[in-house]
Amino acid sequence: MSKAGALDLASGLGGKIDKNDVLSAVDKYEKYHVCYGGEEEERKANYTDMVNKYYDLVTSFYEYGWGESFHFAPRWKGESLRESIKRHEHFLALHLGLKPGQKVLDVGCGIGGPLREIARFSSTSVTGLNNNEYQISRGKVLNCIAGVEKTCNFLKADFMKIPCPDNSFDAIYAIEATCHAPDAVGCYKEIYRVLKPGQCFAAYEWCMTDSFDPNNQEHQKIKAEIEIGDGLPDIRSTGQCLEALKLAGFEVSSKLPFFVLNF
Repeated sequence: MSKAGALDLASGLGGKIDKNDVLSAVDKYEKYHVCYGGEEEERKANYTDMVNKYYDLVTSFYEYGWGESFHFAPRWKGESLRESIKRHEHFLALHLGLKPGQKVLDVGCGIGGPLREIARFSSTSVTGLNNNEYQISRGKVLNCIAGVEKTCNFLKADFMKIPCPDNSFDAIYAIEATCHAPDAVGCYKEIYRVLKPGQCFAAYEWCMTDSFDPNNQEHQKIKAEIEIGDGLPDIRSTGQCLEALKLAGFEVSSKLPFFVLNF
C-alpha cells in the first residue's frame, strides 16, 4: 500500500481524522505507552482518550484488511477467514443459549460485525455498546446496508458507566473488548448490573497466561508490544480476569482457552 493510501485509511472512510492530523494523533497515542516513556497508571487514567485515538486511527485499516468483525478465531484447515469468524460468533451465541426475541448487549461492539451476525443467527435484538463516535457512525451505515436496523442498534457510552437500568438484558457478551477497561472488576460489575438475574455473560478476553513473569524483561517487552499494538492500558492474567468476574458477582461456569474452541 502506498503512503498516500495508508493516510487515506488512517483518516477513516468517513474522514474521521484529517490527513494532516494523522501523524500528530499517532504521536499522542504512542506517548501513552512504555516504549515511548508512558506509564500504566497514565494509560488507565486516560483510557477513554487513548482507546479512542487508537480506534480513530486503526478502524478503517481493520475493516480494509479484516472485514466487519474485529476479532480472531480458531481456523480449520481449508476454512476461509470469514467462515472461521462466523463460526466463532455462532459458537458464542450457542454457548449463551440465545433464544428468538431476546434482548442482547454487545459490550465494545466495534463497527457491529458480530452483532449483525449474531442477531441474524439467533433471531435476537442486539444493542452494540461503544464509546467511539466514528465506529458507531460506520456501524449504522453497515446496519442499513445489511437491512437489520430493526433488530440491531448502537449506544454510545463507556462500558465503565453503562447508561441502562438494572436487569436490562437477557444476555450479554464481549468479544476482545473489555481488555480496554482500566479496571476489570468495575467493568464486570457494570455488566453484571445490567444483566437480568440468572442470565449469562460470555466473553472472549485478552489475557496473559499465568506463566507470565513480571520480573522477566522479555515477558515485559512482549506485554508492552501487545499493549501499544492493541490500544490496551494493561493486560491482565487469566487468573486476574477470572477473579475479577467472581468479585463482580459472576459464577464462572466455563473457562475454555482460545485454542480449544475450534469445534
